[in-house]
Amino acid sequence: MLDNRSVASEGREPDAGFPQEARLSWSERSYVEPASLGLAPGCKPVRKIARKSKRISRPGFFSSRKTWSRDAIRAESLFEQDGLAHIETNPRYVRIAPQPHRLTYHLDTGNDGVLVRTYVPDLAVLTIDRTVVIVDFKWSFLRRDPAWAKLEPVIREAYRRDHGATFRVLTEEHIHVEPRRTNVTIMMMHRPMVTDGPAITAVRVAIDMLGLPSTIGRLRSASGLIPQPPEDRAFSALMELAMAGEVEIDMSERFYDGSVVHRGIR
Repeated sequence: MLDNRSVASEGREPDAGFPQEARLSWSERSYVEPASLGLAPGCKPVRKIARKSKRISRPGFFSSRKTWSRDAIRAESLFEQDGLAHIETNPRYVRIAPQPHRLTYHLDTGNDGVLVRTYVPDLAVLTIDRTVVIVDFKWSFLRRDPAWAKLEPVIREAYRRDHGATFRVLTEEHIHVEPRRTNVTIMMMHRPMVTDGPAITAVRVAIDMLGLPSTIGRLRSASGLIPQPPEDRAFSALMELAMAGEVEIDMSERFYDGSVVHRGIR
């Protein structure tokens, strides 16, 4: 059938050879390696993050409870770590995989030509309702780049059409919005290395006594746990219950004693 076919080297961004009017091929389906989208036990990142970057970024590590291996995630930048914190603290996201798979897709370039491209996303996410979201963290000025603007809808369609997954690009307009950003930071600060079982039980008892909705301050008082700075075991327990989905705390204001606590999604 073809074949004016060329294979482009793998990269995070489209190169100069990206065709002006390329469309996702309807004759050849895209495929991913591994087939599980990287969300199965034992899968490893398919792309390594260099220790140093020529870009203005600071690669680092992010500790997550939502990966199968529980190994720290190697992140490309502080911005990506901020994005990971939003996903880590959201109970709707139950499993994540960094640099999870390699997507290979085909572009019709006209004149019976096909360009084969590969793409590695930043993250694959399994949600509480068992749907899959593929995530790319990107500054908004990079998202507006003309080359990426052509590529993004092609990648989105490949994931939707061939893999039943949603593709989302998250920028600072999603990640750095206040007061959510500050509240996510607070939740991460109170994420314990080891679960404080007695404090969790005390806060659960307080919830049973007072019912929900209630407030952070009322639940802290009813728990009987006296703050001993810098520790506040009742507050930390509430943060842990929020990250687990047992409660949901109003994020429209920075957390304080008057923040409303509702029933969670679990």
